[in-house]
Amino acid sequence: MYQNADEMAVHFNTGNPSSLIGSGQFVTNDVSQRIDSHAIDKTGDSKDIVDASTALWWLDFFTMAGRKTENQDSLLITTCLPYQCSDAESSNANRSISQARSHPSSSAPLLVLMADGVSACQFPKQASRLVVNTIAHKITLGLTALAQSQDETSSISFDDDQVATIIKTAVNKANDILYFPQSYQRVPPLLSTLSGLLCIGDRIHLFHTGDSRIYRVGVDCLTVLSKDHRVHRGQDKGALAAAIGADSQLELQQSVFTLHQNECLAIMTDGVYEHIEPTELQFELCSSATDIFQLMATTHKLPLGFKTSQAVCEQAFSAGSHDNLSMVMLSMNTRSAHFTSINGSKGIGHFDGIDFDNLDTVIHDVNRYQLPTDLQIGDHIDGFTVIGIIARTARSHVYWVQDEYNHDFVLKSPSLDSVADGHYLRDFLKERKIGLSLSKHRRAGESAYNQADPNRLSVNPASNNSGHNVGSGLSESGLLRYYPVPASTTYLYHLTEYIAGESLRDFMDRHEPCDVWQTFDLLTKIGMAVRVMHRNYLLHQDIKPENILLTKSGAVKLIDFGSASSSILKDSTRPPNGDLHYAAPEYYTDAPKGVHSDLFSIAVIGYELLTGQLPFNTQTLMMPNQTLMMPAQPLRQQNVPDTSQQALMRALHVNTNARYQAIGEFLQDFNPDNKAHSRDPEPLIKRNPLLVWHGICFIEFVIILLLLAYFS
Repeated sequence: MYQNADEMAVHFNTGNPSSLIGSGQFVTNDVSQRIDSHAIDKTGDSKDIVDASTALWWLDFFTMAGRKTENQDSLLITTCLPYQCSDAESSNANRSISQARSHPSSSAPLLVLMADGVSACQFPKQASRLVVNTIAHKITLGLTALAQSQDETSSISFDDDQVATIIKTAVNKANDILYFPQSYQRVPPLLSTLSGLLCIGDRIHLFHTGDSRIYRVGVDCLTVLSKDHRVHRGQDKGALAAAIGADSQLELQQSVFTLHQNECLAIMTDGVYEHIEPTELQFELCSSATDIFQLMATTHKLPLGFKTSQAVCEQAFSAGSHDNLSMVMLSMNTRSAHFTSINGSKGIGHFDGIDFDNLDTVIHDVNRYQLPTDLQIGDHIDGFTVIGIIARTARSHVYWVQDEYNHDFVLKSPSLDSVADGHYLRDFLKERKIGLSLSKHRRAGESAYNQADPNRLSVNPASNNSGHNVGSGLSESGLLRYYPVPASTTYLYHLTEYIAGESLRDFMDRHEPCDVWQTFDLLTKIGMAVRVMHRNYLLHQDIKPENILLTKSGAVKLIDFGSASSSILKDSTRPPNGDLHYAAPEYYTDAPKGVHSDLFSIAVIGYELLTGQLPFNTQTLMMPNQTLMMPAQPLRQQNVPDTSQQALMRALHVNTNARYQAIGEFLQDFNPDNKAHSRDPEPLIKRNPLLVWHGICFIEFVIILLLLAYFS
């Protein structure tokens, strides 16, 4: 069933369509595409090029013997398409599976296997080759049986638990083939490590035993997904603690997770990662991933001569590695991801007219999207179920959705009415980029087997395991958490945490005017959230009550980063969208924008909280030469301390140089307890009434004594 290129120890299935494409090329599910052994040279480069418009995956791989005389590594990359036999074929149980016809499927599962034969055994090359061939064969048969058990009129769907069982059965079969002959037939022992990925759509099944590694690579992060099965002894690398063929009971690590946009996966043997510093490896892989995603977002073609795997392996060789060197790097080609999960849903409209190639935009990661419009309760999109409709406006639609594990999220998409507004669409895409960069966390709540899920975040035992409660420091930062969308989606939307609460506008409608202490508490929470953005060199530029959410616990969440801009690049060239009562006057002039601009908006909210009215109208703010005079009388009527009044007056000053340049300084001066800078101190009877009354009583006592002495 399998052929192999002995020179490079790379195996591929010529019975399946589109088995293997070489370094830096694509894997497709086009049944007309077949690759033969002569297409592979010693470096793993393919001489046959697949059209990127039909490709589902791009791959880059490399393997070499290094300083050893034999390459004991075996790689197998194949689209293990499930098959369904015809009635005539099914009557003959001995028919080869390669003679079966392909079952119609919305996507071709991609199987990537890397086995490293253990040098301590007599035939390590034969061991690794036997492992990958056996596992690939058993997984293909298992997926075929699973596909045949389903209704022929519908597309194939694979349950995570069923697929995990197929993988475990296949690996255990390979373990039996290696272990039992040496135990009962006295043949030389065969041992091999194994690292594998079964990619079904954007769902990735990871299975691993041994000391090779599987990495998840983003544009700015590198995460080890696999566990090193080693027993450490002192400072050395340790001894291999688990391998196929070592014991009758195999220690197998399994997990399943979703591959998100702008992410790729990498597998490498211990001979590679042990001889490259972790920081250097992260820089190399993340830089390559960034270059790839930026280029493919515009051209949808990998750069000529793209050989990251070869460069990494040669770097390890130059660093003194004495082991075999093998590496595979892969990710989805999202443009050709035709297997979106909206099949059969009602109430979902499509719009194919958002062509970002014709927009003057700096957003290069998207060229064409569809809009999920008019979703109804019960509809499904990319594995999410619509639970409720939060809002439908002329610009956007916002839905409350749940994933398959009942974790709550918010899905926000542009409305059809906003399609013609290029500025809004650019801001919508920019909002997701900024939100993800500030969030730094993956989606939670995806199933795992015998290891911690790579997507799962640390959970506070005191809290429940819902989507909006899972996380670490970000949940306390005051910024809305954004999650990556599935890599296979062809729809334009944001995925954020679900906040059970209300907007600050709703709160103000019920409670204003607020007392100074409640206002100070709210401004402190808002200020701390905005300061997180400032520390990341970002200006929010659209701070208003509608963009501030209050949770049931009283925490603040700042939302809507579509108007944000870099405080370093000074790239804000137009006023923020929406309500202009909160926009600083410098947005209408050439005056510099900065922290003081966001602080102006915070001060307007503070004034409105205290008085129930706005300090300025939009006409006043838009007049460049207008002198702003904050009305102080409403503050005096609410008995706002003079120090707090003065802090608001300075934060709302028309001159940017006269304003506070730090949020913390403003909050310190606004604090009602801060009397140090008060020009008109409060009367003593207010500051210390007990002392005043004690003084009056003492004076009266002295007067009485004097009168008694005088008349006596």
